Amino acid sequence: MSFLEEHWVTVISILIELGFLKYLFNFLKAYRAREISRNQAIRSLLRTEIINICHSAEKEGFLPIWALENLTDMYNTYKALGGNGAITGLYNKTIQLPQRKEEE
Repeated sequence: MSFLEEHWVTVISILIELGFLKYLFNFLKAYRAREISRNQAIRSLLRTEIINICHSAEKEGFLPIWALENLTDMYNTYKALGGNGAITGLYNKTIQLPQRKEEE
């Protein structure tokens, strides 16, 4: 018991630090979970829009220049977020279509 009597301030300080570390760990764990969910949601939205642009271009038989720029940006971001190879084939097929400027 003499150890606690002599070092009670140190013991309380350690307990406070452990509580703070636990709080910090839980905060970072929740932050990481939100980050993963946000990345998955963004990837899903990008996949949907890439598919829409590709199908529209395939139906029209050409790819507007503005759509090519958007498609390329979205595809690169999709891949950076861990997107799979299913979209790669669709993207590569679509960028091979004839390109047109928007008619005025």
